Amino acid sequence: MPVLYNWAQPDPDPDLNVHGIPPEITFGLKRLPMSHLTADDLRQAFAAATRALERHREAINALNVFPVPDGDTGTNMLLTMRSAMERCPTATDSTLAEVAGGLADGAFWGARGNSGVILSQFLKGFAEALEEKQVCRAADLARAFSLASDAAYQAVGQPVEGTMLTVIRSLSLESQECQEVGGEGPRDLWEKAFRAGQEALDRTPEQLPVLREAGVVDAGGMGVVVIMGGALAHLNGTGDEQVAMAVARGYTGSDASRTAGLDAHYLDSVSQIQWGYCIQFVITGEDLAAESIRHQFVEISESAVVVGGGRSVRVHVHAPDPGPALSLGASLGQLNQIDIQNMNQQNREFAAGLSTAVSGGELAVVAVASGDGLDALFREVGCAVVVNGGQTMNPSVRDILEAVESAGAKHTIILPNNKNVIATAEQVVKAKNGVYVVPSDSVPRGVAAMLAFNPEESAENNLASMNSALAGIVAIEVTKAVRPATVDKLKVAAGQYIGLLEGKIVAAGEVPEQVLESALALAGMSPSHVVTLYLGAAADRDDAEALSQRLEQRHPGIQVDLVDGGQPHYHYLASVE
Repeated sequence: MPVLYNWAQPDPDPDLNVHGIPPEITFGLKRLPMSHLTADDLRQAFAAATRALERHREAINALNVFPVPDGDTGTNMLLTMRSAMERCPTATDSTLAEVAGGLADGAFWGARGNSGVILSQFLKGFAEALEEKQVCRAADLARAFSLASDAAYQAVGQPVEGTMLTVIRSLSLESQECQEVGGEGPRDLWEKAFRAGQEALDRTPEQLPVLREAGVVDAGGMGVVVIMGGALAHLNGTGDEQVAMAVARGYTGSDASRTAGLDAHYLDSVSQIQWGYCIQFVITGEDLAAESIRHQFVEISESAVVVGGGRSVRVHVHAPDPGPALSLGASLGQLNQIDIQNMNQQNREFAAGLSTAVSGGELAVVAVASGDGLDALFREVGCAVVVNGGQTMNPSVRDILEAVESAGAKHTIILPNNKNVIATAEQVVKAKNGVYVVPSDSVPRGVAAMLAFNPEESAENNLASMNSALAGIVAIEVTKAVRPATVDKLKVAAGQYIGLLEGKIVAAGEVPEQVLESALALAGMSPSHVVTLYLGAAADRDDAEALSQRLEQRHPGIQVDLVDGGQPHYHYLASVE
């Protein structure tokens, strides 16, 4: 059964529906009605959307019906959103127009692949709709979806239905219909648009024969649904973990599962296609007209996507020979960010990998974790193998080495996720070539490192980015003291809960939530920070949700996400970033 997706509410029928979509989950209870969105609401919503893409990149990648073209859809959309967030202003006095404009500008310059370019136009629609707005009301949001749809369709020389374009248009149509009825706030409008996007995604195999033949929904459309769902989770005040991604039985996010999801006859047929080259570049000049330039590229290429205008235009095309496209671009202005990929070669590499997919690929990550929730989380974000750390979180060298060997990759990165496991992991490096350790001393740092992982990059580049990600996290742990102690004049009784900030005991008490809150208060939280709480096996969900609400009330501007980790011993693990 192919990889598919799963969202939002319990289905009365526990069996998979006709598209193979498993029963759904809820987004939880809503907060008070919302009359408008502020600049910070928009920033945080798209930040949550980016985190959702980070978690589900591999599941989106696995939906790619063509085993090549221009990189993986999930990766391209994620890199585009990361670029958007980098340009998004973070100052508390930033206006709505500045936030929306920064997102659009960052996405334009960082767009990757066809899906990334279209996503950049989606954000351009928001920027245009909110250009002169102080707040975003329901009518403004409906116009943003409408302009986003228009910009996305205009970017593509020959729009095809059953793709992410169709899903984006469904957001516009639903929001316009809601506006005609009236009475909706922006959050309710967003949720109805999201539901419409889900339904449009379900229908993509009916609209595009290649999807029906491969047995999947559209990957780009799935990315749009993930973005909408991630943002909605923030607007509804629920944690990022509520943006759930389910897959058909047996899928783990590995390359082996990925290739197994596509029909063998389909893969054989597409292997006969002559793909040519994927060509991308930016043209800079004066008075560049995207529509006119688009028509010129349609004449000499396929899959032509041209966006921008004025002094810069981004071009993405497929052609049997990159020469004419480059020559045309150079005749219109100066070329920048040139990227040319031989898709025929990519296809051959993909096909060659089918028979050996179970043996792994070029690069894999092995993580150490305890608890069903943490195991699932690390797999969701792209780990090939998760080593069960057991009750003591101290796997042996043999345990980790066997995990590395089962990953079967040429290069393997180990995330110890505990300071006591780092030395053990380093022994594996001595025992086997091509193994590296990113010294994550806690689960939150391991998650941060994993979110920085890019399977398209080399081991060297990933080691640099993953190690860098470790520094951006403040880690907190709440556990029980096994013996009485006095640490820096803080008296701790045996059996009391203790809070550790970066490994140092800073709080003690009888109530774990109070201890965690005391430790968090010392972590230097400020507006725009994201606090993630990983609930242990003994933690109470209601108590955690109450704590989440208190934290957001006492520290305006922060966002608190809850993740069911299921880890033993540690009532809570937490990160501030």
